[in-house]
Amino acid sequence: MVIDVLERDDLPFPRSLPEFQRLFPNEAACAAYLERARWSDGFVCDHCGTPGEPYRFANRPGVCRCRHCNRDTSLTAGTVMERTHTPLSVWFWAAYLVASQTPGMSAVQFQRQLGLSRYETAFQILHKLRVGMVRPDQDRIGGNPAEHVEADETYVGGHARGKGRGVHDMALVAGAVEVKQRKHSGSLNKRRTGRYAGRVRLAVVPD
Repeated sequence: MVIDVLERDDLPFPRSLPEFQRLFPNEAACAAYLERARWSDGFVCDHCGTPGEPYRFANRPGVCRCRHCNRDTSLTAGTVMERTHTPLSVWFWAAYLVASQTPGMSAVQFQRQLGLSRYETAFQILHKLRVGMVRPDQDRIGGNPAEHVEADETYVGGHARGKGRGVHDMALVAGAVEVKQRKHSGSLNKRRTGRYAGRVRLAVVPD
């Protein structure tokens, strides 16, 4: 399910932290937002196709039950949050952090900001959000004659116990990055007038 909230007038996008806290104060508010995003004209059962007001549950805010066929529809089905056991409010906080922190953040920072007890949970949420933010119509890089692309490859992974040294369980990853040149400015910081990385493309390759 791909939705551009910036193209939907009925789906407000928080522009600041206070606005985010006002829009999503609890689980119910997050669930209501997902429901509105999925069915802009009101709930329609995914199973029998019957429109109408569904049953809602205080202890299961991410589920709507059809009053006609009594079957449940998950609000997170088809999203990066599908089958999650993490509260919706944590996912919404996570999405806001990823979308608003321009320099990016590590999984450790992510874990600390969200107050998660397990690093693995933070890593999985961060990974799923990053995958979900990739544009499906990615254009190719290196189309500008004034810029060039640098490419390289590396093995990603660690040593496998009992298999000795080598690349037994490593994946070969190729990467390409646009190299751009900053326009000259009066800054005394030399790094501000030098080269910097543009768009990046990564892919696992067979050899």
